[in-house]
Amino acid sequence: MNRGKGIAPDSSIAVREFTKWTDDMDFRLLTAMLDEARLGNRVDGSWTTQAYNNMVESLRQSGLIGITKNNIKNRQKSLNDRWREVHDLFSGLSGFAWDESTKRFSAEPEVWDDLLTTKPSTAKWRVNPIRYYDLMEELWGADRATGHMARTAREARRNISTPSYRVDLNDDVNNIQEEQPFDPGFDSAYRSPPHVDSYSPGDGT
Repeated sequence: MNRGKGIAPDSSIAVREFTKWTDDMDFRLLTAMLDEARLGNRVDGSWTTQAYNNMVESLRQSGLIGITKNNIKNRQKSLNDRWREVHDLFSGLSGFAWDESTKRFSAEPEVWDDLLTTKPSTAKWRVNPIRYYDLMEELWGADRATGHMARTAREARRNISTPSYRVDLNDDVNNIQEEQPFDPGFDSAYRSPPHVDSYSPGDGT
């Protein structure tokens, strides 16, 4: 059977699967994603159908004609997981900065030594680069911060204790604890603590 030996491949034939993404392909994908994010085609951290269509078309025009929506989803997850690991590790550490030239987080040797003492597993990031970290930070950094704040807010709400009253329906109505009278000087949903610094002098005082 003639398998096309000696025949130049047709560049218009779509590739069904990609076994390896190159750095150049990652750059093109991240650039296409940022273009769609800036156009507002990303809602609550999720791409719209139009965004995926646009990204596939953008990559096709750049020469990656075999890329599909599923390819984009899978590669995005891989890139996002890698970025999140590095972001969560270094974003809260002082003394570290991402170096554009080396594509790694750099710090003074003693700072790295201190980190490795407490987290030996981070040694790989001392030698392994993470390319296009700045693009991924622009793409996902705000979502990560928002998600963290949302979790913090939910935890705070769970920790808020509200007063509860137990009422025995057999009790005389005069024995039921009354609510505090409404104070017209404050909003009924919120009462400021009685602290002198929280009050401003009135006019004419």
